Amino acid sequence: MKILKSLLCLLAVVLIAASCTNFGKKVKAGHIETYYKDGITEDQAQRTATLLYNLDINAGNTPSQKSFQLSKKDGTIFLKMVIADPGNAEVNDYNFMAIGDYISDSAFAGAPVNMDLTDNRFKTIRIIPYKKLTEEDLQKAK
Repeated sequence: MKILKSLLCLLAVVLIAASCTNFGKKVKAGHIETYYKDGITEDQAQRTATLLYNLDINAGNTPSQKSFQLSKKDGTIFLKMVIADPGNAEVNDYNFMAIGDYISDSAFAGAPVNMDLTDNRFKTIRIIPYKKLTEEDLQKAK
C-alpha cells in the first residue's frame, strides 16, 4: 500500500510537470521550430514555420534554433516568439509588426496576428498588437 501511494504521488508530480510544458504539437523548418495548439492546424503551423525560416535566412541571420508558438482565440492568431534579450532596444516594434502582417497575409488569409515576445517557456513579456502596415510603416521597420 505504501508503494502504491508513493507511485501515485510520483505520477501526480510527473503529470503536473508535463502539463506545465504543454507547448503543443511541433513542426520544423530548418532551425525554426513552431509549436501549435488551440485552433491552429498542422498545415498552418508548417506554413508559418517555413515562412519564418525563409525570413530568417533572407535576413542574413546566422542559423540558430528559434522557437515560436501559434494559437488562436476569437479569430485572432497569437504568434509567440522566444526572444533572447527582452530589453533589446535595437529591434523596433515595426519589425515585429511586419512579421505579424506578413504571416497574417501569407498563412492566415489576413486574420490579425498579434506578436507575443516571450521567455523560453512562452511566458509573455510583451505583446505587439496586429496592425495592417502601410508603405510608410514598412519604411520604419528597416
